[in-house]
Amino acid sequence: MSLANSRDQRSTAGSRMSKLLDAEEEDEFYKTTYGGFNDESGDDEYRGDHSDTEDEVDSDFDIDEGDEPDSDQEADAPRRKSRVVTKAYKEPLKVSKPKVKRVSEEVKAERPKPERRPIHELQDFEEIRKSVRKSTSEHTRKTNQRLQERQQEAPRKRKGTLNEHVLTQDELLAEAKLTAEINVRSLENYERLEADKKKHVHKKRKFEGPTIRYHSVLMPLLPDTLTKEENVDVEGLDQDTPQPTPTSSSSVQGAGSLCSRTYITFSDDDAFNSAFPASARVTPSHPVQEVCPVTHKPALYRDPVTDIPYANARAFRIIREAYQKYITAHGFPNASGNFSGNNDTDSPAASAAKSARPKLTIKQGVIAT
Repeated sequence: MSLANSRDQRSTAGSRMSKLLDAEEEDEFYKTTYGGFNDESGDDEYRGDHSDTEDEVDSDFDIDEGDEPDSDQEADAPRRKSRVVTKAYKEPLKVSKPKVKRVSEEVKAERPKPERRPIHELQDFEEIRKSVRKSTSEHTRKTNQRLQERQQEAPRKRKGTLNEHVLTQDELLAEAKLTAEINVRSLENYERLEADKKKHVHKKRKFEGPTIRYHSVLMPLLPDTLTKEENVDVEGLDQDTPQPTPTSSSSVQGAGSLCSRTYITFSDDDAFNSAFPASARVTPSHPVQEVCPVTHKPALYRDPVTDIPYANARAFRIIREAYQKYITAHGFPNASGNFSGNNDTDSPAASAAKSARPKLTIKQGVIAT
């Protein structure tokens, strides 16, 4: 710990600081560099007529800080005791420069005053102006007079030049005949030009050769093609169950329904073959979808005994029941086509009865494409 921090402060500490500042020498750097840093007043020439007396200050600024309320003095008392009394820094006195006169004031003072013209010269000028005005008005009056005279003479000249000659009846007829001939020639020329235009009009040529015509029309809606069904008679099969009658699509659809039909017509076979060659029309044969005779659905299976296609187990049972009834009535067929239960195969009555017996037929539906 240093002695300066531990010892007590002297009562005269800092009392000679102001004297030291006054005795400090001024540095030449601040006087020579950049023309010097001296604060010289250059506004003397801009001073007005007002006096150099001190500016008036409002009464609020005249109040000394010591006139504040006692509460503020009591609060600042301990701080004032701890302050050190030092003199403020004083700037050196400014040397006032002599007032420089403005150049504009000198020019104003040196400018000579214009000389006044004598009275007789002004009178001559007024007389000249009056004479000019009189001559101008006289010329204007004469010009207007000449214009009026010309306007009055123009109708007289026009009336004098017109020599109206009344035509006689013979002259009128001759003139009408001449006009008619001119009109006839003009009409002939017009008709000839119209005929030439008609000749040059482009006529639509008829195409000769093979053609392909595309034609789209609106027509009433036709009923769809119904499924074609063959007559199948299985003896003793579904005799009690009535067959549903097919309903046409035309009854379902409205009578006034319309549809669009598009036709592509070829003029001859050669045009059709050129558009659709035979090699392109050959398509692989698709297997025919068999239909179950019982359910009229696509058949997925085939009975190995009767070789009849069926769709489900119910159809299979019906087919087998019909087959059992047929065997019971007619017996099993032999290799030659005869039934084992029939012993009268050689007699003509037996052959006639055999031909009279109903054959086993299966009802199948084929969808027309």
